[in-house]
Amino acid sequence: MGDPAARAARVTAWLEYPRAWEPSVASDGATVYAISDRGGLPQAWKAPTAGGPLEPFLPRSERVMSVQPNPERPLVVAVTDRGGDENWHLDVVDTHGQLVRELSSDPTRIHEPGGWRDGHRYVFRSNARDPRFFDLYEVDIDRPEPPRRVREEDGVHEIAATRSERVVLLRSVTNLDIDLIAWSEAGERLLNPRSAEETVASATLTSDRVYAASNPGREYRAVVRYDPGGSAPEILWEPPGDVDLVRASPSGDRLAVVANDRGWSRLAVLDLPSGTPHPVALPSEGVIDRVDWRPDSRGLVFDLGSMELGTQVFHLDVPSGGVRALTTAGRPLPAAPPTPVLREFRAEDGLRVPYWDYLPSGAPRATIVEVHGGPEAQARPQYLPLVGFLVHEGYRVLYPNVRGSAGYGRTYVHLDDVDRRMDSVRDLRDLVRASGADSGPVAVMGGSYGGFMVLAAVTTYPELWAAGIDVVGIANFVTFLERTAPWRRPIREPEYGRLDRDRALLERISPIHHVDRIRTPMFIVHGANDPRVPVGEAEQIVAALRERRVPVEYLRFEDEGHGLVRQANQIAAIVRAVEFLERHVGPSAPP
Repeated sequence: MGDPAARAARVTAWLEYPRAWEPSVASDGATVYAISDRGGLPQAWKAPTAGGPLEPFLPRSERVMSVQPNPERPLVVAVTDRGGDENWHLDVVDTHGQLVRELSSDPTRIHEPGGWRDGHRYVFRSNARDPRFFDLYEVDIDRPEPPRRVREEDGVHEIAATRSERVVLLRSVTNLDIDLIAWSEAGERLLNPRSAEETVASATLTSDRVYAASNPGREYRAVVRYDPGGSAPEILWEPPGDVDLVRASPSGDRLAVVANDRGWSRLAVLDLPSGTPHPVALPSEGVIDRVDWRPDSRGLVFDLGSMELGTQVFHLDVPSGGVRALTTAGRPLPAAPPTPVLREFRAEDGLRVPYWDYLPSGAPRATIVEVHGGPEAQARPQYLPLVGFLVHEGYRVLYPNVRGSAGYGRTYVHLDDVDRRMDSVRDLRDLVRASGADSGPVAVMGGSYGGFMVLAAVTTYPELWAAGIDVVGIANFVTFLERTAPWRRPIREPEYGRLDRDRALLERISPIHHVDRIRTPMFIVHGANDPRVPVGEAEQIVAALRERRVPVEYLRFEDEGHGLVRQANQIAAIVRAVEFLERHVGPSAPP
């Protein structure tokens, strides 16, 4: 099976390839902050926007999710949690990383970042009043008073944008049906009243308008302008695919727009006076997750992830259109990156289903089908160190966007709702057959909702799979909905089914009730602090498999939550997973 130490070194090389993401620009425009895992755990780093190495900014023993610079002063809000519990904690720190003020103190509640209204006032959301609901809070960091609750609602919202006296909120009716609200101390207005679902993925503010990535009456999200005064919304631009991000320049005359074209990100600067988009030539095909403007509106920073680059931060000079790297890995990738090929197959019912095909240089030892979470998420061609490692070990990796995935329009994302759930599982069977993967051994792996898909695949089509790997997956929809974080259940039930109405269906499709059909060896991974899919989901399926003497290996991490973020834990899990694959699927390629 090969030398375990050598295998661990190869895994480590892919995971230690330095990455940087979530960029933001300081008020003086001279510094960019980013999150990087180059120390083994996501932490805050900084670099000069003129060019220079990343330096540690805010070393912590726990992960840092993001930093939000004050628009007028040398301060930032830092966002952290403990052991992956997602009970976010907010601190104001200076540019030397020294604590100025804690904004949250209760470790059992979520204090999720919002934004600066000016140099003194900061708004955030929290479920401090009731764990089921989120309220809006504001604090003046120069005054001793604690944060005050300025908006209370028995619902769930997030803060999309802040600018002086106004705040834009995205209120979740469901995971895909979003109310766009303009709020101020003087009152609030629902900007998108309608009778049909509208998905809003991003929103931003200028002095007099709200701009959003939304899909009113259409399949795909466009750039839409909303008037807080009450005029009808206006479609400004419809690029190919979904608009993922919109961000207004401080001057208010430009929008940075990121669109999703079949998985690849396309960046453009939209001139608002003329309505003209100016596409940006990116250094690599890949995926952008965040953009932020320089204070002078002449440049912006963005992260870009691809198998070629890793994930790094870049600067766009808007007048010239020139793009330069602000961060670099400092060393080459462990091996030539695999090139993802976008393909599609025709499912049993005729639906065309896209998937990414990652092929090794020689004949594959076996095929691994990886299933994304969500389910309203999308497999995209970003930097995937596990995929890179597996391909160079000799495995073919298929990464499908089964029905129900985002990125392919409103109709497609609803094709797996409630009683159509198992149609998406059937897509996995059809993929294996259509891709020719069934000519050799095939494993299936996935995380979160993808973990449910793994368990559903090995119970529904047990003859198809040589091995299964479930990471933080759902085994029982009833216990999942009963025990997930209380604010999540109301917005997840429209997708999965309601306990008070659809319990029989939820029980029928839950893999735990079909465990007697599993004959596939299983590898299960879960974090003890997972607030989304509680660890009991893993432990009930592991107990059921052991009772039936089905081969199962289980890794539980006490310092992780919904997924693994600590590099040491990732290495341990991947090494064990590859040993598991070699025992049950086939040997990997020699080093």
